[in-house]
Amino acid sequence: MMTANENERVLLVSGDSHAGPSLGALRSYCPSAYLAAFDEFSASPQVKEMRAVVRESGSLYLNTSGHNDPEARLADMDRDGIAAEVIFHNSFNGEPIPFVDEGWPELDNPELAGVGFQIYNRWLADFCSVAPERLIGLAHIPMWDIDAAIREVGWAADHGLRAVNFPSARPQWVQYNESDWDPFWAAVQEAGLVLGTHAGAATDPAVRDVSGTPLLLIEAGGAYNRRAVARMILGGVFERFPGLKLAMTEQPGVWIPAALVELDSAALAPLPLANAELSKPPSEYFKQNVFVGASFIAPFEVEAAVDDWWWTNIFWGRDYPHPEGTWRYSDDPKETPMTHLSLRHAMAGIPHDKVRAIVGENAARVYGLDMGTLRSIADEIGPTIGEITTPLEAIPALEGPERKGYGYFAFRTVGPYA
Repeated sequence: MMTANENERVLLVSGDSHAGPSLGALRSYCPSAYLAAFDEFSASPQVKEMRAVVRESGSLYLNTSGHNDPEARLADMDRDGIAAEVIFHNSFNGEPIPFVDEGWPELDNPELAGVGFQIYNRWLADFCSVAPERLIGLAHIPMWDIDAAIREVGWAADHGLRAVNFPSARPQWVQYNESDWDPFWAAVQEAGLVLGTHAGAATDPAVRDVSGTPLLLIEAGGAYNRRAVARMILGGVFERFPGLKLAMTEQPGVWIPAALVELDSAALAPLPLANAELSKPPSEYFKQNVFVGASFIAPFEVEAAVDDWWWTNIFWGRDYPHPEGTWRYSDDPKETPMTHLSLRHAMAGIPHDKVRAIVGENAARVYGLDMGTLRSIADEIGPTIGEITTPLEAIPALEGPERKGYGYFAFRTVGPYA
């Protein structure tokens, strides 16, 4: 019999989800001067092939309209008990941002790439306005043009978006440890937006051309993707702009302690490796300014975080609607959500106050969400603490009816990827 404490409903905030607006929906946001270019992009062989490959895959996650319909998204959130979630682009439904693909858009046509970001941001602002405390959007910013990036930050803040999609450094940009970025940092800090870097933002053409995915996974989700942490800390960015928040999303593994030892050692080296005056050790800036979106978190990661201090700086995510995450499409309303099974896998035996922080309260704090509003939503749809901390009898099979090909990172037991 469950105790009263085990019946307490839990606030779940997912720090990792994705949207995929259709090109048809985005066309209405395209400035008239660019409509011809928009139609040419939409009709290009590359875009047609991208969309056809996804449609022909028959993947179950395509059965939801939550990719681009806010009401359907909210229904999927309610079923999983999610009070709010952070929304990145690319829901694997084959719908690109106009004029932008997986490459380096600013190299081909920076003007069109910037327009594409504006089109997407304006759609996203309307999408999130349906439930502004539950749908937390990240604006895409033209990072190749600092002045234009500052203008888009201002627009995003004025129109209800909560964060900036902040890609890993690219060699052709001004690097993030350089003072050229100070006006941008100031604008982001003043607007109260979070800088959100998602795994996958670091890949370059040479890596993408490699057959298979192991190298891609390691570079897209590993230390290569996290270069901004060292560059911003050792470059004095958080010293000069203490209100900035950097959230490194979908960053699995127990990497934080080792990274902080390396950063502190760099600042103490006989030839200091910091290129700015720092008033405290780099690890202290990390604790104050850097947060980690620990999507589909594993039990050994939770245990390590709780044994140390860094459970305060991580937050969980379900990676909706990606098949590697914890969400699973189902037309059976009685089926236990796979998100709940994955949470049980990760959170069994963990003190309840730490569970509540990791699965919701930390993300709500980082993104400045209205806790009162979210608590009332959680009281209606959230799972109980007992439902997400009761140990699993067995991890669901990777294949078969229990998983249907979903959740291949949702029940990890060995390191970041297995």
